[in-house]
Amino acid sequence: MYAKLFIVCALAVVALAREYPAGVHPAICPNYPYCDVTTLARFTPDGQPIPEWVYNPSILPVAPADPNAAAAREYPAGVNPASCPNYPYCW
Repeated sequence: MYAKLFIVCALAVVALAREYPAGVHPAICPNYPYCDVTTLARFTPDGQPIPEWVYNPSILPVAPADPNAAAAREYPAGVNPASCPNYPYCW
């Protein structure tokens, strides 16, 4: 009797098992076809969270100001800045 019950339960487990595609971990997306794309992007295929780099401008190095930067926006002779504001890309 118990053997038959065990076999029926084992068949039910096999029949009701979900197939997850490669790259989708069951712990991250338990309702498989209805997964949030951003949630999948924040985890590895093994289910480990991907650490996020936090943008903190106070810890970034700052380059000194270039004294020749003003000369970079000068237009050559014969080019009107009003007719071509994106100067080398005029058409």
